[in-house]
Amino acid sequence: MKEFVYRWSAQDYSTLDKVPFIGYLTDSNRNILVATGFRKWGMTHSHVAALLFRDLILDKENPYETLYVPSRFVTDPSVKRVIQTNVDVAKHLVKGKLKKPTKKVDDLKNEEGAIVQVDGKRCGAYKDKNGKLFLVDSTCTHMGCEVKWNSGEKTWDCPCHGSRFAINGDVVEGPAERPLKQVQEGDL
Repeated sequence: MKEFVYRWSAQDYSTLDKVPFIGYLTDSNRNILVATGFRKWGMTHSHVAALLFRDLILDKENPYETLYVPSRFVTDPSVKRVIQTNVDVAKHLVKGKLKKPTKKVDDLKNEEGAIVQVDGKRCGAYKDKNGKLFLVDSTCTHMGCEVKWNSGEKTWDCPCHGSRFAINGDVVEGPAERPLKQVQEGDL
């Protein structure tokens, strides 16, 4: 098997309707332009944003201005989507707390991670290529959801709000600001 020397990944914000916000931040403020919510399509949408910004600054007509306008937020469907998203977050929170780990630390191979039970407590466990064990509290420090192992990225990912943590618990990406607590087997 070939060794993976490099990995690439992208995390990006998404708008409620999955179409990026590109344009004036508000209709009343023509001094601030924004481009966000590319959903991992930054290489494509950054070019669209550049062309749209050019036309807005030069006061030229652009056929895509209304498609990407940040002020297109429509209350009824958007509020419904926000409610549904938060219901999904609540489901992940409850499901994560109730689901019992099926693996034990001894079951893990080198370069494998999983949620395990150690001394009756849920933990995130990872063994590096030399067999060194890393144990972290599996509760996300942002809002308390249970993280899951991401084998492609070798990170602990929170399904609720997207926080990501390194094998030792350090924050890779927020919204979490505090690392996962490191756990020693004797501490439990």
